[in-house]
Amino acid sequence: MKVLPISIILAALAFNTGCVESLTDTQKTGNPTIEVTSPATGDTIMIGDTKVSYQAAEGANGTGLSFYEVYVNNIYVKRFEQNTDGTNPNIFITLDSTYIGSRINYKIKVYSKSGKSKESDLKQNILVKDRPPKSPGNLFLAKFFDFTVSLLWDDSSKNEKGFELWRKDDAGGTYRKIKNLPPNSISTTDGGLSEFVVYFYKLRAYNDSGFSTFSNEVNTSNLPGGPWNLRAEAIGSSLIRLKWTDFAVNEVGFEIQRTDGSFGQFKRIAIVAPNSEEYEDTNVQPSTGYRYRVAYFTNTSFSGYSNEVSIATYYTDVQAPSNLVAVYNSFSKRIELTWEDNTNLEKEVIVERKEDNGLFVEYGKLAADTKAAYDYSIFSGRKYTYRVRQLLSARTYTHYSNQVSVTVP
Repeated sequence: MKVLPISIILAALAFNTGCVESLTDTQKTGNPTIEVTSPATGDTIMIGDTKVSYQAAEGANGTGLSFYEVYVNNIYVKRFEQNTDGTNPNIFITLDSTYIGSRINYKIKVYSKSGKSKESDLKQNILVKDRPPKSPGNLFLAKFFDFTVSLLWDDSSKNEKGFELWRKDDAGGTYRKIKNLPPNSISTTDGGLSEFVVYFYKLRAYNDSGFSTFSNEVNTSNLPGGPWNLRAEAIGSSLIRLKWTDFAVNEVGFEIQRTDGSFGQFKRIAIVAPNSEEYEDTNVQPSTGYRYRVAYFTNTSFSGYSNEVSIATYYTDVQAPSNLVAVYNSFSKRIELTWEDNTNLEKEVIVERKEDNGLFVEYGKLAADTKAAYDYSIFSGRKYTYRVRQLLSARTYTHYSNQVSVTVP
C-alpha cells in the first residue's frame, strides 16, 4: 500500500473542512429588517388611531415574518400578527385623551418565524393633539320675535371648546363671525335684523386642534311660515323640489298648492302621504315663476297654510356632474373626490356629505369648473358618503351626481 505524504493529507483535510463550513454558512438565516417612515421624529399626531407607515421583510433564507410589537415611551403596548397571506399588517399607534399635549417616542419590533427580531429606529419628540371637533348638524332657523331669529343645532362632538356663529347679509354679502358660544351650546338668537335684508347663517365648532367644517347654511328668506319652514329649489327647467318640516302628529296627508305666476290664484296640484316632508313638481315649464304653499289635513279638519315660497325654473335642463369617485389616500390621510364637469353654466359646485347613516349636509362650496375636492375632516372607522351638484342661479341647481361612499380604515 502506498502511503501519502503527510502534507497532502493535511491539505485534503483542510479543503474538505472548508467546504463543509461554507455550505453551513449559506444556510444561516439572516435577521429581519424594518424601516418606519411615519409618524416621523418631530411630527404631530392626534389621539385615537394613527396608522404607521413602514416596510418590513424577512432576512435571507427565512421562512417568513411572525408578528410585531409596538412600544410607546419604551413600554410595550400592543402586538400585531403577520397577515395569514404573508403580507404585512396595518399597524396603529392608539392613544387616549390622557396623552393630549404630551410628546411621545415609539418604535416597532418585528419577529421572524425563525425567532429572530429587529427593532426600528426610535421616533422621538412627537406631539399629541386632540382631534378637531365634528361639525354641528341640522342647523335650523325660525322667527322668535320681530327682527329676531332663533337658531337651533345638534352638538355632534364631545370635545369642542366652543362654537362660532357666522352671518352674511344678503346672498352677495361676505360671511363674518358675529359671536362665540360656549361648549355644549345647541341654540342662540340674533336680533336687530331688518325686514328688507335676507340673512344667512352657518356655524362651526373649535378646540385647540382647529375647527370643524361648517354646518349647513340657513337663511331668513322663508321665515314667515313659522314651523313649516317651506322652501323651494329648481332643478334645471323641468323640476321644482319642495321641502318642509312635518310638525303635525295626526295628519292624514298634505295638500300642495301652486300658482302660475306671481299674482295667480292658488290651486291644488297634489295630495301627499302623511309624514311627508318633500314633494317634486315635474309639471313645470322652462323660465317660469311659481308660488307654493302647503297645508295638512286630518279626518275632520284642515290646517292653516304654510309660508309661501316663490321659485323660477331655469331656461334649460343642465346635465349633472357625473362619474363621482372617492378614494382614501392613506399617505395624506384624506379622502380625494373627483368628478366630471358636464357644463360651463354653473356658478358654484356644491359638495354634500353624510356620515355613517346620518343626513346629507352641505360640506363645501367650490368655484365653477372645479373637478376635485379633498376631505381632511375624517375619522377612522367612519363611513362617508358624498354627492355633488352645481348651482346655476339663485336656488336653481343641476341634479345630483352619483353617490359614492368610503370607509376610513
